[in-house]
Amino acid sequence: MKADHYSIGELSRLTGVSVRALRHYEQIGVLPAQRTASGYRVFMPAAVEHVKRIQVLLKNGFTLAQIQPVVSVFGLELETRRSVCGDVIRLYHAKLEELDERIASLVALREQAAARLAFIEQQRRAGGPA
Repeated sequence: MKADHYSIGELSRLTGVSVRALRHYEQIGVLPAQRTASGYRVFMPAAVEHVKRIQVLLKNGFTLAQIQPVVSVFGLELETRRSVCGDVIRLYHAKLEELDERIASLVALREQAAARLAFIEQQRRAGGPA
């Protein structure tokens, strides 16, 4: 039987995400929570899927700050999500540009290191100073 809401501990067990991370998600506004009269966080059943989608974005290299503007659409109706889909597409385009820049930087760094290594090995073979 599906619960009408989950405690933070239950949500943690269902998603595999630590309680600490879930608290952080809620505090920065990427995971909606409600409070009981006694102040405890409770999460609607849709929060399980919501957290899983957050995890997918994090595994794809996005930061919480980057995904914050788009995670609010997770609980919306399908038509509304489709209209916001452009934001997610732009997010992925920006991430790909960022990754391309990082890759180019790493390739340049590797080429410099390889050139230095070749020089050092050449000097060693020639018996000169490294």
